[in-house]
Amino acid sequence: MEREGSPDLKGAPRLARSTTAAEVARIVRQRILSGQYKAGDFLRQEALAQELGVSRIPIREALALLEAEGFVVREQYRGALIPHLSLREVEEIYKLRSMLEPFLLEQAIPKLTPAVIAKARELVVASRTCSDLNEWGRLNFQFHKTLYAVADLPLTMQVLDQLLMRADRYLRMQRYLSAEIQQESDQEHLNLLDLLEAGRNEEAIAALRSHISWNETDVRSTYEAALSGAARS
Repeated sequence: MEREGSPDLKGAPRLARSTTAAEVARIVRQRILSGQYKAGDFLRQEALAQELGVSRIPIREALALLEAEGFVVREQYRGALIPHLSLREVEEIYKLRSMLEPFLLEQAIPKLTPAVIAKARELVVASRTCSDLNEWGRLNFQFHKTLYAVADLPLTMQVLDQLLMRADRYLRMQRYLSAEIQQESDQEHLNLLDLLEAGRNEEAIAALRSHISWNETDVRSTYEAALSGAARS
């Protein structure tokens, strides 16, 4: 059952008024990961500002940053919701992706042009130097969608779009908790493009399946560790 208002943490240390939005975000993030702020809680700007002894401006900026990282979902008039971590949802998302994406790539391969592959490669290059989590998530999914778009299967792409949106929060939070995911993902994307350019299509499809499976395993291990840490607190 969802709880309204920020959690009651009477006696929590207050911050100096010079505290930056980044510091506020760090504190709130840690409290979410430790389970001090629980899934289903709504964090309100006014309550957090009073609790931490800062103005609403760094609170607002911190919540925007945490939303970009996937830790909260801001809702108008209600505050920032701490969403539930669901390993069952992760499993379902990736099972569906493992069925849809190899099919889409298989259908797209006969229509892939050097220009499409070059565009996909540009996205990977941009991703490798990207430090903004929102933008990294966008580049990551745009890479996949660029390869599949030429298959001209709008209904299948619509279903995939929904899956990618559901996966986005998990990936951004995972990227925050484990920076290595970005380098590993980008390298696997480059390997996939190399196989496609070499005409090794069956290997490319197999590499995509492996990429999705690896991503699921990594996401699950990250969240199992986060959930375990929250349970111990």
